[in-house]
Amino acid sequence: MHPTDNNIKRNVFQDLIKEVVKPEDVELDTIKQHDNLNDILWDENQKLKPEIRKILLENAKAFIKYSGVESFKYEDIILTGSMANYNYTNVSDIDIHIVMDFTQVSDDLDLVSDLFKTKKKLWENTYPTRIKNHDIELYFQHSDESHHATGVYSIIKDRWIKKPVKQVVDINSKNIQEKTSQFINKIEDLEKIINTENFLDEHEKLKEKIKKYRQTGLDDEGEYSTENIVFKILRNLGYLEKFFELKNKYLTKKLTIKQ
Repeated sequence: MHPTDNNIKRNVFQDLIKEVVKPEDVELDTIKQHDNLNDILWDENQKLKPEIRKILLENAKAFIKYSGVESFKYEDIILTGSMANYNYTNVSDIDIHIVMDFTQVSDDLDLVSDLFKTKKKLWENTYPTRIKNHDIELYFQHSDESHHATGVYSIIKDRWIKKPVKQVVDINSKNIQEKTSQFINKIEDLEKIINTENFLDEHEKLKEKIKKYRQTGLDDEGEYSTENIVFKILRNLGYLEKFFELKNKYLTKKLTIKQ
């Protein structure tokens, strides 16, 4: 992620949070519906443009090789998220999921998931690939993992698995503002105790709370739930990144002896 992109996202979503104070005219960018799919990726027939499909497949294959798992079987490579839907923004990531059975690697699914997340982070730091101003975000998805997206396109088969439809979304803007503010305050409070012994415990508790909060919303109401919108605002404001950076900062200090 380029620094200028983070600044754009922060400015956009800071303005959006202010708008939530006025529920009658709020338009959160995370749920704004466009009339058409993003024409950077899609042609007039809602098919993935050939040159885009080619570069996305090349990215996925390179990532698979980089992760050292090219000998395993894959069920599909899919394009999902807001760029496969009508609710994209000018800074939306292009979410590419490589779907495979994790048990091919190990029966310890948590271990495999952690391994893939580490590979993902290293890949992004080494090869920050993009299409126009949109980052290509690659992700290994376990075949049994629940996926709540309303738009899913098979890059391998070059066809829609789940074609998106424009929706009329009824949101509780006041509740979104309140919940977002609560999590922002919790992250800021966590930073204040970074030099204390109970920091890691508090960090883990908050991580599980955020994870459970979002998953509950996805399970109950899907990607347009209040919980998922709050999660997206936190992510795009940079607070989730800050949250995980706090742990890295704590561990670095803990494991270092100053001269």
